This record gives sequence, C-alpha cells and structure tokens, in this order.
Amino acid sequence: MSAPCVATRPVAPALPAVPSHGIFEQVQALLAREQLRAAHVRQLEALLDACSGG
Repeated sequence: MSAPCVATRPVAPALPAVPSHGIFEQVQALLAREQLRAAHVRQLEALLDACSGG
C-alpha cells in the first residue's frame, strides 16, 4: 500500500542562528542546521518516492 501523493511541499525547517563568536557554539549550531536540512531532504525524497513508486 503506497502513500497518496502530496501536492504541497513540506516547509523547510527554521535553521538555528550561528553565533558570531565561540567556536564550540558555532560548530554545534552548524551541525544542528545540517541535521535539520538532511531530515528535510529525506522527507522530500520520501514524498517523491511515494508519488513515483505507486
């Protein structure tokens, strides 16, 4: 059983701001941004697969 096609694209997550100082805090923020972006890409790919996989 395949999921129905979704016409609306999921909204991209709000990415946390990267601090202007503090290397550890900057790295943490950048990693968090990358994880959110990757999760959003996986969500889009899952929707495309559901539509094209039938």
